[in-house]
Amino acid sequence: MAGPARLRLIRGDGADGFTFQLNSEEHTAGRVEGAILFPDDPMVSSSHATFLYRDGQLRVRDNGSRNGTFMRVYDPVRLGDGEVFLCGEQVLEFQSYRAPRPSAINDGAAFGGTPMGPWEFRLVQQLQGGRTGRAFCSTKASVTVGREDCDMNFFHDRFISRYHSRIELQDGSAYLRDLDSRNGTYVRLNNETALKDGDYVFIGRQLLRVES
Repeated sequence: MAGPARLRLIRGDGADGFTFQLNSEEHTAGRVEGAILFPDDPMVSSSHATFLYRDGQLRVRDNGSRNGTFMRVYDPVRLGDGEVFLCGEQVLEFQSYRAPRPSAINDGAAFGGTPMGPWEFRLVQQLQGGRTGRAFCSTKASVTVGREDCDMNFFHDRFISRYHSRIELQDGSAYLRDLDSRNGTYVRLNNETALKDGDYVFIGRQLLRVES
C-alpha cells in the first residue's frame, strides 16, 4: 500500500466506527502512549503496536505487548510451536508434540494418571488471567475448530462459526486455514508485517480495518 492510509475501527456489531488517519511516518497505538489511543481497553498495553511506512508500504509491528497483535488470515499460514491464533473469542496456542517428562519420584513409585498415547500436536485454550483451559491432543493430521460438529467445539461463543478453521499437517509442517468463517481467523504476529487495503488487525479488543 503506497501513500497515506487510515484505520477504521469496527464496532462490536460489525458496523464502521471512528477513523484514524495515518499521515505521519509512524503511528503508535496503545492504552497510554501514541496517537491511536484505547484508554478504556485493559487488554491493550501502554504502547501496544506501531503502524509505519517503509518504502511506501504500510506495515505493523508489535511493541512487545502482553496480549499481542493479530492479523486476519485469508490464505493458509504456517504455525510454529507456541504460536497463538484467534477463532471467535477463543485464544488458542498451537503446540508441537512434546514427549512427557518423567515425574518426580519420592518413594520409588511413579505418579499414576490417565495413560498418554502418542499425538501429533495439540491446541491449548488460553484463558483470561494467564490460565490455560481446554486442551485437545490430535492423533490425526487435521483438526477442525468451530461451534459444533468439529474436533474442538465452543458452543457458547457467538462469534465463532460452525466450521471456523482447520489445522493441517503437510510435509512435516502445520498450517492454519480459515474455513470461510464469518468473523475470520487471526494469527499473532511475530515480525513486522506488510498491510494492504482491506486487512484486519486486532489490538486488545479493538478490531481495525486498513483502508487506502
